[in-house]
Amino acid sequence: MKKNYLVIISFILVFAYGCSNASTSGSEGESANQGKVQQEENKNKTESSNDIENISEEKVKSVFEKVPEGFRVMTVGSGSPKFDIHRGGSSTLIQYKEKYFLVDSGPKTTYTLLENGLSTEKITNMLFTHQHVDHNGDFWNFFIGGWGSATGRRSLNLIGPGVQELYDVTVDFFRTDIEYRSSIGFPTDGILSNVHIKNFTEDEYSFELDGVKIKAIPVPHSIETYAYRFEADGKSIVVSGDLTYTDVMGPFAKDADILVIDAMLISDFSDLPEVAREGMKNSLMKSHISSEEIAQVAADSGVKKLVLTHLGGGEVDMENIKSQYAKEGFKGEIILAEDGLIINP
Repeated sequence: MKKNYLVIISFILVFAYGCSNASTSGSEGESANQGKVQQEENKNKTESSNDIENISEEKVKSVFEKVPEGFRVMTVGSGSPKFDIHRGGSSTLIQYKEKYFLVDSGPKTTYTLLENGLSTEKITNMLFTHQHVDHNGDFWNFFIGGWGSATGRRSLNLIGPGVQELYDVTVDFFRTDIEYRSSIGFPTDGILSNVHIKNFTEDEYSFELDGVKIKAIPVPHSIETYAYRFEADGKSIVVSGDLTYTDVMGPFAKDADILVIDAMLISDFSDLPEVAREGMKNSLMKSHISSEEIAQVAADSGVKKLVLTHLGGGEVDMENIKSQYAKEGFKGEIILAEDGLIINP
């Protein structure tokens, strides 16, 4: 009897072990298969990620990998005070050979530069047309971020109206941040020392920087504002800043290769309710130049390329603008600015 019980128990144990083994084998097989699938998926993801990185790197390096023989211009930010995901705040980059001059640093400036392959660490000349937030809103990222790394800038020229106050306020407000970063091992050169400030308080300025002759004149706007002219090797670039019409602008931009001008009022403001559009335009005419007046400046100056930037909301009828400006006598090329757009003389 006991012998029969032992046989039955043995049979049950063998059966249970077999089922367990089969189940384990199945799980291991399934796990192995899942592992292979996961590995394949990870491989595909890695390859896909590498492709994206390679494409991204190729795109980033494509703009500034070749140093120009002379000037190169980028409209870094082509928008207005109104937030627009497609247009950052006002900023124009002037490159002369391996040197850079950043005129204004509106919102998104540092990111647009980086997207196009240029770190702000390499920019040691920061110029302002005026101190409105759509022209200086990204200065703090430029100033601290461009300095605070092992390869950060170790000198800075800060130029324009209001720059002494801007610098003092920035250093005072971010002092603990700057001290913390300095304690990591970053030298104070380029942020607390070796910063050269040219604070505009006079009517006109003329100076040379990194092989480029720079002229600046005041232009009418709602606050103190300056236009800049950059000259080297027989070429010239002019950046107007925000302005209303002035008869000094034509002569100042005379025969320039590129004129980058405030063109906020060429937009139709169709992003606003129809009842508000005309009122907005009339209000902005107190501080911005009209499309008809831009045409007059362009014709008077005889510039080769006219770049329309600081664009308002809505649409721009470029065909109408080209026709209108031609009637005023302008014979040059008209370019509608975009963020990251490169213009060569």
